[in-house]
Amino acid sequence: MFKRLDRASQDKRWGRVIDIIAVIFFLFFVLFPLFSIFTKISSLEFSPAMQEALVTSFLIAIIVTTIDLVVGIPLAWLLARKQFPLKGLLDAIIDLPLIIPTSALGLSIVLFWGATGVGLIAPGFWLIVMLHIAFTYPYVVRTTQAAIMEIDCDVARASSTLGASPFLTFKTIWMPLFRAGAISGALLAFTRSLGETGATTLAAGAAKTVPILTVYYKSATPPDFNSAITLSAVFLVISAVLFIFVRSQLGLKRVTLGQVNVELNKRLSKMGRLSDIAALLFLFLIVLLPSFYFFKFSNFDFFAPATIDAIVVSFALAGAATIISIIFGIPFALYVSSNRRFSSALKLLNEMSMIMPTVTIGLSLALFWAGKADEAVVLVLAHTAIVFPYFVSSVVEILSEVDSNLSQVARSLGARPFYAFRTVVLPLIKPTLIAGVVVAFMRSVSETGGTLAVSQKIQTVPLLIVNLSKAGHNDAAASAAVLLVFLSILLVLGLKWVQRKRW
Repeated sequence: MFKRLDRASQDKRWGRVIDIIAVIFFLFFVLFPLFSIFTKISSLEFSPAMQEALVTSFLIAIIVTTIDLVVGIPLAWLLARKQFPLKGLLDAIIDLPLIIPTSALGLSIVLFWGATGVGLIAPGFWLIVMLHIAFTYPYVVRTTQAAIMEIDCDVARASSTLGASPFLTFKTIWMPLFRAGAISGALLAFTRSLGETGATTLAAGAAKTVPILTVYYKSATPPDFNSAITLSAVFLVISAVLFIFVRSQLGLKRVTLGQVNVELNKRLSKMGRLSDIAALLFLFLIVLLPSFYFFKFSNFDFFAPATIDAIVVSFALAGAATIISIIFGIPFALYVSSNRRFSSALKLLNEMSMIMPTVTIGLSLALFWAGKADEAVVLVLAHTAIVFPYFVSSVVEILSEVDSNLSQVARSLGARPFYAFRTVVLPLIKPTLIAGVVVAFMRSVSETGGTLAVSQKIQTVPLLIVNLSKAGHNDAAASAAVLLVFLSILLVLGLKWVQRKRW
């Protein structure tokens, strides 16, 4: 098969056909159904409940992102620039909340902070904030840490030799250099907070965010589709405008320092160890401990028929969405990273697709494919539309860093295009490619909002956990969550082994 593909790749027409198919797939199956929601609005009525949900969603996202930055930057600095015992272990466990499906995370946070745990926070606004911090915090830490590690230390040493205090060096040298990475992490945290549905359903109480209110309208008897569509459309426009604005600021490097207070900077420099301790306490007490509290409530009945059925459905759905994303995502990523016509616009549209609330994506696709496809097919398409941009984005980033001259050298030595790709480029991007597969698969497994918007009969594990928890069966919900986390960890470890294995 490879030999046939090698021979076929010599014909440039085949390359163009593959590019066209990949772009058409993105436009027709990912982008167009999402924006077709605007054609479904029958009357533009924006009620006070919608306005309140809009304000609540953005206010929660702003608070969560601010806290993530304030506490996440010190932890990122600690991991990137300091040496201490068990640093490797700490670096590994930061990502654990990302492995937990958000519905299981929501159950755990509610149990921990609610009456069954420490009893400090009732369901509502502030419980949603605590929940969103748990699954957005790793995004800020990881992107900021990566940005800090890329900075040349000699620049900061020059500042120190000129008498600048550690805090002044951090503020005037380090922060402007890792600013773009921190903003990227903040943008990821902000958009994840805005779009989360399943976990928020468990923690919301009387508070209603845009995704929660959208599900409420869609599930009403009879369904109020016009209100759900109107709210989703307005939310989509505001999110897109905000995304474009923030992205435009990433390239700005100018920083206004103002007057330097030497004594204040010296006092702040002495608080470095205090900030390290505070960041570690925050990680363990606010992020990790509440995230795994649901283990306490499990009755460890992993073989309940409903749980097994939901697990099979979730993994089959995630597998189908991931395979489709790989088939069409790799050629699409190659085109986007090639700097050809419209590649920059397609990259921006792909990134914008990631910020859309998944309940909006699910609702849009459900309405778009209504009467045209079976529910299972629509679910696969919805999950594909959700995970496709994440997979493509990770592959595009690494392809942009691969030296194109390596492939050109292989071509100049007589290698056919496909042979050069699979023997030169593919081994170089293999770790990131597998990481993208993990992200896509886990994103699909944990998805709740998009599934809620589409599903009438099919029940995935996140839906099962939400339904069991709402019915008061926390032990059964916790057991399903434990089994899902265990299987997810096994899957991630298996793919990590493949990632390290030499081809």
